[in-house]
Parts: sequence; C-alpha cells; structure tokens
Amino acid sequence: MTKTTIAQQAKPFIKWVGGKTQLLHEIEKQLPKDFAQRKMTYIEPFVGGGAVLFWILQKYPNITKAVINDINSDLTDTYQIVKNKPNELINELQKIQDEYLPLEDSTRKAYYL
Repeated sequence: MTKTTIAQQAKPFIKWVGGKTQLLHEIEKQLPKDFAQRKMTYIEPFVGGGAVLFWILQKYPNITKAVINDINSDLTDTYQIVKNKPNELINELQKIQDEYLPLEDSTRKAYYL
C-alpha cells in the first residue's frame, strides 16, 4: 500500500480572543537577527488559537521542538486530540455534521447549544 502525503500550510483551527495573526510582522521584527540559524525549542506559554505557533514552525525549520501550554484545559486537550487522534476526531465531526445539516433552521440552534 502506498501512502500519499499532501503538504498543507497549518493554520489556527479556532478563532481566539487576543489572537496574534495581525501582529506576526511586528513579532518577526522583534526576533534576534540570527534567529533562523539557531537550533532551538519554541515555548508558547499561552497558545490560544496558535497563530504564532503555526507561523513560526512553518517559517523557521530550525525549531526542533515546540512546547505549548494554556490555562484553558479544554483548549490544551483539543490540541492533544488533534495531534494524537486525528482520525477519531474527523469521524466524530463527521457524525455531528451528518446530524446537524439535515435539521431545519429552527432546530439547528437547539442542537448547537
């Protein structure tokens, strides 16, 4: 069996209050001049939606490890599921979609809530 890999640019999968997407250019200007040449571990204490995390890991392949954290355990659990159980997540999301889409607009809100 042959495995096909599709390269995709990782982006935040949730919107987060205080997201840094609009500030990436300014953040980059604050990095040390030799940042791209250093082998290093990236540590993100408040990952939120992960805009800086996803951007920095794609732009700087010299980062050999990333450690993320957040006070919101639901959020960190979500990152663990995305990383460790992507197929199970996709299956569960498919079930939700299959139940949700056929609903009338009047019952979709109740289902969502």
